[in-house]
Amino acid sequence: MNKLMKPDGSGSAASKVSKTHLGDYLMIAPTGVLFIVFGFLPILYILGYSFTEYNGFSDPKWVGLLNYWRCFQDIGWWQTVINTVEFGLLIPLLQIPLALVIAVILNGKIRGKNFFRVTYFLPNITSSAVMGIIFYFMFATDNGIANAILKTLHLISANIDWFSNEWVAKWIIVLFRLWFGIGFYMVLFLAALQRLPLDIYESAQIDGANTFVTFTKITLPMLGDLFKVITALSILDAMKLFDSIKAITNGAPAGKTEVMTMYIYRYFFEGGGGGSVVAQEGYASAVSIIATIIVAAVALLYMNFTKNEADETGG
Repeated sequence: MNKLMKPDGSGSAASKVSKTHLGDYLMIAPTGVLFIVFGFLPILYILGYSFTEYNGFSDPKWVGLLNYWRCFQDIGWWQTVINTVEFGLLIPLLQIPLALVIAVILNGKIRGKNFFRVTYFLPNITSSAVMGIIFYFMFATDNGIANAILKTLHLISANIDWFSNEWVAKWIIVLFRLWFGIGFYMVLFLAALQRLPLDIYESAQIDGANTFVTFTKITLPMLGDLFKVITALSILDAMKLFDSIKAITNGAPAGKTEVMTMYIYRYFFEGGGGGSVVAQEGYASAVSIIATIIVAAVALLYMNFTKNEADETGG
């Protein structure tokens, strides 16, 4: 070992660096292997099946780009893309400001704040599918809690079929996602707020800054990086919705609330509807690839937008 070491000691330094990196590689290796096995390889399989006609039982038959051509002509698919984008915009637009406001309030000196923190976060430790079923029964036409309350208050005389209207059904889904996901982002904001330096706020208070000025001029700018992360998480989460919408509306009315993931599931396991009960895994694979590209494109657009904004502001 001593023969390999240089007189100036650089060999020893290189050995230390090498040992440091070896530890890093060993620590990330399990995650890397899991990603390759459960993330990268399935994508390759799906990509291969997307060029075939395959029902999961017979041998795959090569059809080239036929599934992709069919997808681009499929009006039902593009309706699910529109629905997904609508949820991807609406949910973060409402969820993030509300989570921030709640975090700011619960970061202050109010009585019972620990109780409210736990209460808001509680939905995150339950199954979204189970809570979606509960939401479905809350807005059920017959025996639903929503209709019962409105009737008790004499606001309606007959039961409302909440899921027969496209936009009412969509807003119920948005309401559910707000209730279900707001606690998670509140915790992230709360953790960031508690790490902000107090001396800046004390200086602002001495200078006579009121609560609004302090919030807009100090708190918001200092949460800038976290905003980017939370916004990206919220958008991607909203674009991957499945179990909650499946449980609440199952795409009703007439597929108007169906999203990309539900459409893919339907063709993978239910034959795609229209009386067909045979799975169309070749077509579902092509749709999955296009859905992945759409979600990745949205993520890249957002990252590029935030990067340009940071460059302009010098952040």
